[in-house]
Amino acid sequence: MSKLKERSCKSYKPEIMNCPFCKTKFIYKHAISNKVIQFSSGRFIRIKNLGYSCPKCNDSIIYFSQTANKLAFKGSTYSAKTCCLIDYYKRKNYGREEICDILSSKGLIISNRNIDIIHKKFLDIYNHDYDLIIKNAYQNMLEKFKEVRISIDLITINELYYVILYDYFTSEKLAIWIFSNLEDEKIESILNEYLNAKYNITNVVTIRNVSGFYSIVKKHLPANTKICSFEKF
Repeated sequence: MSKLKERSCKSYKPEIMNCPFCKTKFIYKHAISNKVIQFSSGRFIRIKNLGYSCPKCNDSIIYFSQTANKLAFKGSTYSAKTCCLIDYYKRKNYGREEICDILSSKGLIISNRNIDIIHKKFLDIYNHDYDLIIKNAYQNMLEKFKEVRISIDLITINELYYVILYDYFTSEKLAIWIFSNLEDEKIESILNEYLNAKYNITNVVTIRNVSGFYSIVKKHLPANTKICSFEKF
């Protein structure tokens, strides 16, 4: 079966369909992205991220889906898990040709050059000053929207757990953390620091309910924070 025949299509709306300012229900405006993503399973799936806006506020703000956003890193046609896979094998000291062979065996089409480009983008986020980035993002959200909405992703690759924190309104990745297990004291410390009540986090969306991660996140959040689980397809 050709790659073209293997493709399917999935469209995503914003997980929260009401305006943060006036609570009016959003209306559809246009798709903010429409691209075919290569998944680590070898599947090629067209993902449409549908943009909505508030008819009452009539401003220029477009709201979109974090589920669709987190399926692939911004500017990439490879799934987020594929990007983490590249980092995983880099940590195991595999060369880029070896990584290409591994991904090719899964049905992914990728060049040696793209291995390096994707990993550099990954490391740029992994190595940046996440404390400053997160706190600035929270402050910007509070000033603009009077609340904080975030998205958290968990990607598991063998013995490693990749936790990615996103700004819900902009889709920017605020941090990437890597843990060897979910009982790691560091993950408890990090979640306690950035999910606590002082930040007025109203919504945490698209959490994968695997390996007990949902309950780990939930215990660090204020009781009135709304949580939206992740549904891939």
